[in-house]
Amino acid sequence: MLRKAWRGEERFWKVWWLLGVPIHLVWWFVYLDLWTSGVTPETFLLITVWFWPGMLGVFAVCSALYLLWCALAWRCAGNVDRRVWTILARVLIGVGLGSFLTECALIVTAPFA
Repeated sequence: MLRKAWRGEERFWKVWWLLGVPIHLVWWFVYLDLWTSGVTPETFLLITVWFWPGMLGVFAVCSALYLLWCALAWRCAGNVDRRVWTILARVLIGVGLGSFLTECALIVTAPFA
């Protein structure tokens, strides 16, 4: 499935639902756990990335997985029956990437602000 997705040949629903949804559910459970414990996700990420040894590597791996999924989803977005799904998917991927890059910028620049 990953090879077909990398070539942009996989059905979009498989990339979105079988890869993307589980990745996002894990992130949302982490965020929900942080919010219920009274820690904002940005604060948690800032603390873990800058002050826990090895967490920068974990953050980098998780970021790479997310970016890989974005690339796969973008490439396969055209493999749908209706063009509206391609447009909607690419808009959502773009919004997600914008949010991701904003969080990364906040994490990287916060200790120096």
